[in-house]
Amino acid sequence: MVFACLLSGCTALASKPAVVGCQAADTVTTLQGMERGAREVNPIVAGIFSLGGAAAFIAAKTGVTLLVLHYHAEISTGVLAAADVITCGAAIHNARVTAKLPPKPEKAL
Repeated sequence: MVFACLLSGCTALASKPAVVGCQAADTVTTLQGMERGAREVNPIVAGIFSLGGAAAFIAAKTGVTLLVLHYHAEISTGVLAAADVITCGAAIHNARVTAKLPPKPEKAL
């Protein structure tokens, strides 16, 4: 990601597709991990899960994404790129953690 940022001047990492992609990846990998028994270490996200479950988490992530997209032109490229690197990094971390968890037990019919 850093190499891509250096080549493109961070514009690729700060693009609207990157914002949506990183947010979606973090959302999906967080939900997959939680479903398989991982725990959320971000206290804000843990609070959202505690109060409203997965639906509240999805709503919050969707709201944040839409807010960033709405103000995208006003947010500096560096801030957008940094936020996307952090968010995609969280998704990669989530995927690695989830891969180490035992498979989710199948429900009996």
